[in-house]
Amino acid sequence: MILLFICAVFLFTIMIGVPLVWAILITAILPIFVFDLGYPLQAVYLNLIGGVEPNHFIAIPLFIVAGELMGRGGVGQRIINFAKAAFGFLPGGLGCVVVGASMLFGGISGSAIADSAAIGSVMIPNMAKQGYSKGFAGGLVAAAGTIGIIIPPSIPMLIYGFVGNVSVADLFLAGVVPGLIFGILFMAVCYYIGKKTQCDPGGATSSAKELWTAFLASAPALFMPILILGGIFGGIVTPTEAAAVAVMYGFFVTVVIYRDFKLSQLPALFIDSFVTSAIVMVVIGATSVLGWLITLEQLPQILVEFVQSVSSNQITFLLLVNLVMLILGLVLDPVPAILLTAPLFIPTAMTFGVDPVHLGVIMTCNVAVGLFTPPVGATLYVASRIANVGVLSIARAMAPLYLAALTALLLVTYFPAISMTLVHFFR
Repeated sequence: MILLFICAVFLFTIMIGVPLVWAILITAILPIFVFDLGYPLQAVYLNLIGGVEPNHFIAIPLFIVAGELMGRGGVGQRIINFAKAAFGFLPGGLGCVVVGASMLFGGISGSAIADSAAIGSVMIPNMAKQGYSKGFAGGLVAAAGTIGIIIPPSIPMLIYGFVGNVSVADLFLAGVVPGLIFGILFMAVCYYIGKKTQCDPGGATSSAKELWTAFLASAPALFMPILILGGIFGGIVTPTEAAAVAVMYGFFVTVVIYRDFKLSQLPALFIDSFVTSAIVMVVIGATSVLGWLITLEQLPQILVEFVQSVSSNQITFLLLVNLVMLILGLVLDPVPAILLTAPLFIPTAMTFGVDPVHLGVIMTCNVAVGLFTPPVGATLYVASRIANVGVLSIARAMAPLYLAALTALLLVTYFPAISMTLVHFFR
């Protein structure tokens, strides 16, 4: 009964436009009075503050700063140039360039919004000139940008690992192949559109020298994910220390190597990063309060019993997870969606024999799809603003991309080897 009440209150407050943090806090506090649970309100404050105290959360603002550093320099254009040299010869080549560049940039920034903004500002006008509809161009940027939270480093995976006590290193590694699958299927859609409409039949194949030159120009930036993962798996640094290394390396690349970021821009960058980090941390604190209530009322155990009563196998359970996460992704950003559901789903998943790392990848892929789905989709609005096209027009043009994303999601969900092979290899 309490679980249903919590779900109803949360959805109602979100739908009527209550700010997310207040919606979460109302959802946590109201049951205390309605059901006369007797918990002191001082505990709400203590859990709100205590929720953001663990040292490992320092990694979140550090990765945000690193992503901002790379995004504000000329990294995006260099990666686009490399992607053009690699994929520009294909039918639908410009679309494939968007996807390829998004995958590479996502491995640097870890942010879907930064990815979409950096790639979209350059590629949407170019795709429109080539003959693509602005709706499809915007939709492709919105969809491809979300690969940035699947391929490591990924802030939602970082959050999931901290909340669920799951290895962040394993999560990062498990996201590599699923991110590639999303990218390959998006490229297949671009290939089909380019060939069918003949708006983009493909250009000349780049010479080996051109490809190598483009690669060398982007290589310092592309080394960042290798540096992060290599440091973590080599046992040299923890995920939090890797985030600090990423900041220093990002500063070195943009200021010293590329020289397209001025020291005078640092204050503005720090302010923007602080605002983004503050929003994330306040949401984490609020969800800690809700998690405290959920734990005391043994709601995970209740959920396990309910799921087992309606589902007797892993296949149905995973389908339920996808449905819940896709619905939440329509109204919530990835971080709060992960924070709210991970404490409930992880113990339930373990009773069905689902590896927590695999579950984390499934949940991340779901919230990635939510990022380019109306009504809230953040990358959808970024692409809409750049393309100057309405959100609904973009969403209609994205039908084949939604189909590709759902196909990738089903593959990742029901073929655990896609996520777990690399993890098992390095364990």
